[in-house]
Amino acid sequence: MAFDIIDAQILGESHSERMTLNFFGLEEGGEFKGDSVLDMLERRKSNRSPWSTPRMEEDEAVFRSGLKETERGEIRPEAGKTYTLNGDVVSAYVKNENVKKGDYADISSIPRPSHADFVQYVKDGKIASGGGRFSGRLTTMLCIAGGIAEDLLRKQGIEVVAYVSSIKDKNLGSYRDGADLNGFDKKTVERLKNDNFPTLDESGKESAIDLIKQAAKEGDSVGGTIECVVLGVKAGSLGDNLASGLEGKIAYSVFGVPAVKGVEFGFGFDLAKSTGSEANDGFEIKDGKVVTSTNGSGGINGGVANGMPITLRVAIRPTPSISKEQSSVNLATKENCKLDIKGRHDACIVPRAVPCVESAVALAILDELLLAKIAKEKL
Repeated sequence: MAFDIIDAQILGESHSERMTLNFFGLEEGGEFKGDSVLDMLERRKSNRSPWSTPRMEEDEAVFRSGLKETERGEIRPEAGKTYTLNGDVVSAYVKNENVKKGDYADISSIPRPSHADFVQYVKDGKIASGGGRFSGRLTTMLCIAGGIAEDLLRKQGIEVVAYVSSIKDKNLGSYRDGADLNGFDKKTVERLKNDNFPTLDESGKESAIDLIKQAAKEGDSVGGTIECVVLGVKAGSLGDNLASGLEGKIAYSVFGVPAVKGVEFGFGFDLAKSTGSEANDGFEIKDGKVVTSTNGSGGINGGVANGMPITLRVAIRPTPSISKEQSSVNLATKENCKLDIKGRHDACIVPRAVPCVESAVALAILDELLLAKIAKEKL
């Protein structure tokens, strides 16, 4: 993901020996805690839950360069330790150890519906095992970059937190219930970040999990929505007009997460149903600060942060790999066929996508912060 200042280059495939992150543009002297990276990876990891794939990977991050600590060789981040950026490219890798390429042997020329298989075949001349470079497996490396970015932002008073807001048609709480104006307190942020199925409304979680279990039992899958709230961004500090707007940068980054099919800010598409008098966020003075009485705009006006919490909702499609029989084609023989997908897949990718969305948003915000700093230094 290339931004104005930073670039999180992710290399590898679902079934390659390893995946690599090359993280460019980070300032020398910046510090991050090992816990931030470890926690992000843990939240993304398959954990034998009803919604996650049975593919179990250790996802141990190994840093090769970019930290003062790597100047003597590779390191593995540890909880309780702080690491310092040395100005070089931050390079890290994670090994793929629980690989079963044989699960894909029978479909090397048969694209799975709604996967990247067909376009990959047209583009590359083959369908790679496990989805290849189009696999959600690569979000492991996104979460390493996101863990670093989040801790760097935290030191600037900015917090990024995401959670599951719905599974299928089951609503599980929204920023519209108050967080769009008041944000979250520290206790709520910690609760959400320490839960592998974080929701604002915990009373509906069990019934949402039942929906996932039922889909899995039927050989199917379900999708949902993830919401993300960014706290601590000052008015006028990030973003600009037109194509340099903050919404565009965040959306660009979030669409880098596989399975994302929609992004809306604030009240999003519901604003299209409103009149101007209903949709506008009125201004008022509160505790000596200019705030808005509502936050339908999601904390952004004209592409620039307005000081309110930045809020967005992300649509996550159902996992395309399901064990129900589906219609496809044999690209080698040019014949219609039926497909039974084998392999190990998530009945619902939404909970594991939460740290991925959080990471993508954190990277966009960090880039804007660095861009604003450079612009200020040139004045």
